[in-house]
Amino acid sequence: MAQKKPMAFLILMLSVVMSVPVHSNAVVSLDDLEQKIKQASNLLLLDVRPKVRFLLLGHIPGAVNIWRPAFQAEVNDYPYSGMRASKQKMSELLSRLGATADTEIILYDDQQGMDAARLWWLLKLYGHDQVSILDGGLSAWEKHKKKLNFKSPLTPERSNYQFTGKPHPQWLAEIEKVKSVQAKKENAILVDVRSLDEFTGKTIKSGAYRHGRIPGSIWFEYKQTVNKNGFLDKERLKHLFQSAGITPDKEIIVYCQSGVRSAHTLFVLSEILGYNRIKNYDGSWIEWSWMRELPAVQGPPKKNHIKFTNPLQRN
Repeated sequence: MAQKKPMAFLILMLSVVMSVPVHSNAVVSLDDLEQKIKQASNLLLLDVRPKVRFLLLGHIPGAVNIWRPAFQAEVNDYPYSGMRASKQKMSELLSRLGATADTEIILYDDQQGMDAARLWWLLKLYGHDQVSILDGGLSAWEKHKKKLNFKSPLTPERSNYQFTGKPHPQWLAEIEKVKSVQAKKENAILVDVRSLDEFTGKTIKSGAYRHGRIPGSIWFEYKQTVNKNGFLDKERLKHLFQSAGITPDKEIIVYCQSGVRSAHTLFVLSEILGYNRIKNYDGSWIEWSWMRELPAVQGPPKKNHIKFTNPLQRN
C-alpha cells in the first residue's frame, strides 16, 4: 500500500492541474511586443485612440489607428448609442486593415487597456483567435523611453477577412438575460464597474437617460484592477474580487455605461483569473436607462461593498 500512495498523490495532483483553466496569452509585455514586431510576419498592431491623439501625441511605430466608431453599431441600428458593431461590419473593418484569420492582433491604448479591451472582446466574440492587449499600453512604451512615431502609417493592402476562429457568444449578455438576473430568477450577480458617482446616481454621463443603477448590482470600479504599470498581479486581483463577493462559482454579468469598461473587467476575470462564467452586458446603463419601464435605484452601495482606493496612485 505504501508504494501506491506516491502514485495516487501524483494522479490527484495531475487532476488538479488539468482542472485549472488554460488561459490565452492575452496579456503582452513590452519585451514580448518588441520581439513580435521584429519577428512576426503577420502582425497587426492597433492603436485604439482618437486619431488626433494618435497623430499629435505619437504612437508606437508600425501601429495603425482605430477608434470606437469603427467598431460600434451604425447610428440607425439602435435608438441609443454605444452598441457593438455587427459581425459583418467587423469583417469589413478587418478587411480594410488587411487582416486574415491568421493575423496576430495586438491592441493598446492610453487608458490602461479600457478601449483595447472593448475591441478585444468584440474580436473574440465573433471568432478571431490571436488577439491580445499590451500590458500598460502606450504609457509603458513611453515610460521606457521607446521611440514614438508621429506619421500616418501606410494604408494596408485590403484583404477579404472572414471570422474562422472560435466565437465566444457566452461572453455576451443581452437585456432579457439581465432582466432575469435582476429579477433574481437566475443564480447570477450583476456587477457595475462604473465610477461610484455614476453608480449612486450623483452624476450621469452623456448618452445615458437616467441617473442610478440596475437594482441589486454590486459596485466594483474597473480601475481597481490596474495601476500605473498595467494590470495588477494575479493574487492581488483574486483577493480584490473575492473580497467583493465576485467569485468564480457564480455567473457574473458586468456592465458600465456602454460595455467598454465592463469589457475590461471581463478581460481581467477571464484571461488573468480564469473565470469562465462571465458575460458583458453590451447595452449596459445606456440601454437600461433608455427603457423607462425598467427599474433604477440611486444612493450609496451596501456597507459590505469594498472600499475603493485608486490603484493608479500606488507604486
